[in-house]
Amino acid sequence: MAEIIPFNGLLYNARKVGDLSRVMAPPYDVISPKLQDDLYARHPNNIVRLILGKTGTDDSAGNDRYSRAAKDLSRWMNEGVLARDERPAIYYYTQSYTLKDGARQTRKGFIALSRIEEFGKGSIHPHERTLSGPKADRLKLMQACGSNLSSIFSLYSDGSGGWTTRR
Repeated sequence: MAEIIPFNGLLYNARKVGDLSRVMAPPYDVISPKLQDDLYARHPNNIVRLILGKTGTDDSAGNDRYSRAAKDLSRWMNEGVLARDERPAIYYYTQSYTLKDGARQTRKGFIALSRIEEFGKGSIHPHERTLSGPKADRLKLMQACGSNLSSIFSLYSDGSGGWTTRR
């Protein structure tokens, strides 16, 4: 069985940002350039500024989307836009969406820490081979920010024959 533990998450302060839906974004790897622009315009503290910042023609080492994400993260924490949860927790969430045929679907999951295991061994198994470019990109972001802003999506059996998600 996978070992999971609670952690002190970094959460948006609704009193500072207002409607939380305005600061949410899908995972970085499904955001098109147009959606990125829309998310930037939606709110000055939209998470897209951290997980998939814009690039510029004058970007250089130390002045790029990774360094801008680190500065934004630090500023948002200092301004109270984001705050560390006082107690460790396992964060339950739901995602509701509409399928192409119009049917509504709700996915339930949770966010927790998990012990890293050797690739293909232990109780957590990969479902795909990942690409080196996105892995390098996420590593640069994690190193710049000192935080993992891109959780890993997992499936697990819920004991009833169905599947549940975890980030």
